[in-house]
Amino acid sequence: MTGGKSVARAAREPSAKARRELAALNDALTLAERGLGRNSTAALMARLLRVAAMHPRSVDDTLMWQVTDLVTGDDVSDAVKLTMIRMGWASIVQAQYRAHGLRMVERQAAVKAAA
Repeated sequence: MTGGKSVARAAREPSAKARRELAALNDALTLAERGLGRNSTAALMARLLRVAAMHPRSVDDTLMWQVTDLVTGDDVSDAVKLTMIRMGWASIVQAQYRAHGLRMVERQAAVKAAA
């Protein structure tokens, strides 16, 4: 059976939409960290959960529940919440890098995802 490995690998790779959403979340986090974004930490956490759902093999559900608990609580500042969301994003990026290597997201597609 030829091509079995490539077909199986393609089935495990995230879609272009999932990669665009991951890149768009990075942009939103960068703006929020600079104080320029208009997203609340709750909205950013919701985006992180959506991105994590698009990359099911990249992050453990228990980690996401712990991050969600911290972000939705009143125990830590917004700066710490942003850091926790950034760490969740970074864990997905790291897992995707290990699984698929470094691949660029098309600039036009990234602009559409951010809109």
